[in-house]
Order: sequence, then structure tokens, then C-alpha cells
Amino acid sequence: MVSRVLYRPFEETDFDAIASVLQGIWHDRSDIEAYNFLEACDDLAYSLSNSTFSQVVVVDDAPSGIVLARAANAETDRSGRWEQTDRDFLEQMRRMDPRASQVRARFSELEDSVNAELLRRASLGEAAGEITLLAVGAETRGTGIGSVLLDAALSYLSSHGTTYAYLFTDTSCTWSFYEHRGFTRLGRHRSTREERHLLPRELYLYGLDLSA
Repeated sequence: MVSRVLYRPFEETDFDAIASVLQGIWHDRSDIEAYNFLEACDDLAYSLSNSTFSQVVVVDDAPSGIVLARAANAETDRSGRWEQTDRDFLEQMRRMDPRASQVRARFSELEDSVNAELLRRASLGEAAGEITLLAVGAETRGTGIGSVLLDAALSYLSSHGTTYAYLFTDTSCTWSFYEHRGFTRLGRHRSTREERHLLPRELYLYGLDLSA
């Protein structure tokens, strides 16, 4: 039973706990669990390097979820630090499990290409803000924590003059959550037979008008 819940900005001491949350949701590529944790660490470092806002939920003293966002007109002085951390994790991944690391690299390249094309077709403009990451640990799902985190990110984007927010998701995630929160599907990519050994079955772009 949850007894204490605290929301606050991300702190570097949260890193391992949040990476473990990401590992439990998305990172099981290798038979080596230590590699899977490194992959989750890389995922988190990359997301932090692309974000200007963070909010972590701490449940009974344990960091249990996170939301990250990027406002087009905001700057972060931490991006360089996390970019280097991202590179360090990638090198550790290559040394620990070269095969899984190569698959991860191909996945990331293909996913980035698909997402860029979805965004291009949507023509949202450079001023749109992005929800770059939203993840909640399994033990706290269904408690409303994900909605609180999302609201914090949307409030941040609105406060920085963002009138439209977007995010990428796919069939490996609970994408219907965003529809329940008022997001509209702006684009869909259905993976080809050749892509399915790397990508989820479908990838989506969702958006929300913050000026309404």
C-alpha cells in the first residue's frame, strides 16, 4: 500500500532507480541482465540530454516514475553532461554484449528515422514542445501517478509559451492512456515485415492543443 508520495525534479541520485524502472518496461534484449540495465541507463541518459524539464515521483522513499519534456524556447545546462554519459554507456554496452549492442543501434536508427518522418508529415512547427519520456513502475500503475506526471510536463510546456505538445509512442506502450488524456493521433507507421524484427508493430505520433 502506498503511504508517502512526493513529486520533485530529477536528481542524479535517482538515476539507477529510474533506469531500473525503464529496464522493467522496455529493456530485455540481452540474456545478460547487466547489459539490459546498461541499455536502460543509456535510454535515460539520452532522454535527459534532450529534455529541459523533469519530474520524478518518489513513492515510500523510492523513485518510481519520471516524466521529461522539452520546450522549444528553453535551455538546459545539463545536456552536454548527459550526452557524454550516453556515449559512455554505449561503449560499455558494446564491450559487454556486442551483438545486442548492434541490434540496439539499428533499432535506434530506424526508430529515429520513422519518428522524424511522422513529425515531418504532421508539420507541427519548431515551436511545438515534446514529452520526451514518461515511465511509471509496475507497482504504482493505476494509481493516477502517470496522469499527475503528465500534467506537470504539460503545465511546464504551457508556462514556456508552448501551444502544442507532442509525443511518440508505439504498440509496446499503453498508447490508449494518451487518448484518454485528450491527445489525438497525428500519424501512424505500420512496420514492414523487414522492420518487425526490430520495431514494434506500429509507431505513433500524438499531439495535444495546449491553447484550447
